[in-house]
Amino acid sequence: MASIRELFLSNVAQVVDQPSGLEIERAEGVYLYGPDGKAYLDLISGISVSNVGHSHPHIVKAVQEQAAKHMHLQVYGEFAVTLQAKLAEKVLAKLPSNFGSVYFGNSGAEAIEGALKVAKKFTGRTGLVSCEHSYHGSTHGALSIQGSEEFKQGYYPLLPDTHLMRYNNFEDLEKIGPTTAAVVVEAVQAESGYFPANPIWLQTLRQRCTKMGALLILDEIQTGMGRTGTWFAFEQYDIVPDILCLAKGFGGGMPLGAFVAPKHIMDVIKANPILGHITTFGGHPVSCAASLAAFEVIESNPQWLEEMPKKSELILRKLDHPKIKAVTGKGLMFCAHLEDSADAGKVIAYLEEHGVISDYFLFAGNAVRISPPLPISLEELEQGLQTILDALDAQ
Repeated sequence: MASIRELFLSNVAQVVDQPSGLEIERAEGVYLYGPDGKAYLDLISGISVSNVGHSHPHIVKAVQEQAAKHMHLQVYGEFAVTLQAKLAEKVLAKLPSNFGSVYFGNSGAEAIEGALKVAKKFTGRTGLVSCEHSYHGSTHGALSIQGSEEFKQGYYPLLPDTHLMRYNNFEDLEKIGPTTAAVVVEAVQAESGYFPANPIWLQTLRQRCTKMGALLILDEIQTGMGRTGTWFAFEQYDIVPDILCLAKGFGGGMPLGAFVAPKHIMDVIKANPILGHITTFGGHPVSCAASLAAFEVIESNPQWLEEMPKKSELILRKLDHPKIKAVTGKGLMFCAHLEDSADAGKVIAYLEEHGVISDYFLFAGNAVRISPPLPISLEELEQGLQTILDALDAQ
């Protein structure tokens, strides 16, 4: 009989030549467990998804209770789904008062796609500006604004009238002009290696968008749900976006995304024509139950955000090694950029062998990702960081 790993490699579509194929039987807290019971310390949270840890009992209970009541009922936007309404109220309560409407989707890419459509319809413009080395998803619209020709080259034609600017570069803000519908930017540019925005640059970007009549779409798909020490990273930058995109940790471990906007902006999709944006499973009741429970878990554990500066400081202090040339990031999302004398692929393989899970970045060619669940203890975090140092020493 074929093993699970063999079935995975032969029957499931692969997107890399040599996937790890690691088999995980269960996960709890900050650990994953293989079929043999081996524990793996999770340093990436499924790429900033499992912010509250794995299999949190409050989320599990919420999912079970909602699944027992009902799952899918009707196409999005027709029925008054209880969990959608409650979750939208919770999201809006965390945001500035100008936000007034939440559209639920299934993922971050879907949130970006919806936000782009709303921006073009609301402004009557077609121009889209994003950043070099940015990643906003792999669907056609999201891919069109991605900041890497390498990932786009096999899929043209993509959306026209897209333009790239350099992240944290003031001069390039001039690319935002009278034909720009929207600018899409991350508060912490994730796949380039967790580079935080320069606060003055982000504030100047906000001002430029306002001046030119373009909407500012902020991608907080990785930075939301407390990942940087506040509910949303933009709270630390003294700006308010026009549209906010959420996913990953927002779903509490279930598939869920959303874009949030002032009601007068969002309302463009309900007429001329109706059904301006539609989804079958977006805002699925079980996913909304998990998300609402995730909000409640973070609310009931304020120490996770309060302790984050100590954990950030530990990462910066501990990752001092001749083969690490820089450490970038914010909150609990950091990147160890390695010298050419080190091999990130070998480091990640060593970590897995020694019971620690990490990963790479799309646009940081030789780097190691560190974005553990928020409840990770200082002792667990130090253990994981020490294993990274051990991996570098072993090369």
